[in-house]
Amino acid sequence: MSDIISPEFHLPTEIYIKQGISRNAAEIASKFGSRIVIVTVSTDFEVYQETLSEIYRYFKNINLGCIIYDELPGNPTTEDIDVAVSFIKKTKCDLIIGFGGIESLNSAKAIALLIKNFIFCYDALYTKEKLNPPAKYITMPAYPSFGFEISPMFYIKEIHKLTNQVYYNLNLYPLASIVDPELSLLMPEDKILKTSASSLAVATESVISTMNNDVINTYALKAIDLTFRNLPVAFKESKNVVPRINLSTASVMSGIAFSVAFLSVSLALALAISSKTDIDVETAMSVIIPHIMEFNLTTSPGKYVQMSKVMGEDVKDITVIEAAIKAVEAVRKLEIDIEIPQRLSSFKINQSQFKSIADLAFTYPFINNTPRKISKSEIETILIAAF
Repeated sequence: MSDIISPEFHLPTEIYIKQGISRNAAEIASKFGSRIVIVTVSTDFEVYQETLSEIYRYFKNINLGCIIYDELPGNPTTEDIDVAVSFIKKTKCDLIIGFGGIESLNSAKAIALLIKNFIFCYDALYTKEKLNPPAKYITMPAYPSFGFEISPMFYIKEIHKLTNQVYYNLNLYPLASIVDPELSLLMPEDKILKTSASSLAVATESVISTMNNDVINTYALKAIDLTFRNLPVAFKESKNVVPRINLSTASVMSGIAFSVAFLSVSLALALAISSKTDIDVETAMSVIIPHIMEFNLTTSPGKYVQMSKVMGEDVKDITVIEAAIKAVEAVRKLEIDIEIPQRLSSFKINQSQFKSIADLAFTYPFINNTPRKISKSEIETILIAAF
């Protein structure tokens, strides 16, 4: 067969989402390995040092070998990953656990891939050769990570031009994801708000993707529903774990949808912005998403109406286009209500950078499934509108 037939839905990952489930991490991990390395970047280790010490004790209590590798910087490059791989290969581990936020999860995925392949991280990002499947790994997101706790991809800053580069492979689904919303209570509130807004961005674009199907649509719409109902509560009640549970679930659901729908212009732009400026990925995504929604609105008004409904908007007795516009307006209002900046001009960035940002964004693979084809010049126009 010359054509590759892809399933409409494929998820080989065991998902555990429950308050306090991190205390059972050792029992879950023991199903997959007995010599374990927990990978976390330094910024996550600073916040979660005590938590990681507890998790380490859980492993020791059931006689599992465990090492915590915390030598990675907060925003690691391909060179940092290579150093980690060199050390972790010597441990003869049979299971990697990525613990923390998006940087820790990305690092763990890259390390799991590379310890089974004789190739440097930089080369792996650009190779067209088929690589060996990764080592066994599971994810433990410490807070919502806009789908990367579940999706079979990672991004890493390559060492030469310091741009974020993406690696995608269906073999990269984690064996399990252990999601304990309690852990997110240790992370500053603004981080949770931005990463949850990023989950919303991924979910909204999954709904309109040309790769969308009924199964994925259900996950994406539910992620939107959970975000709209719980993000304002999380903002007002920062120590309330209940909305954190639902936001963590929304993040996983958006990741499931994104893994198949494989569309996120907002993520592509955010990765490019983060490569060229000091703005982090989740901040850029939260600013960009209303403008991406506006760009695609007229091509998928019916799907926007679906989103409007789960956002709690009244769409009776108005036209389809009017109902669709309500979805964009609802996202803007939500972000304003939780005090997320609405303009790139609020940050250290200038319009002279927009062309190079657009050029880089256009290289990312998940920019291709838009219902309305997008060009580099149109990406620049979106950036100008967001400025």
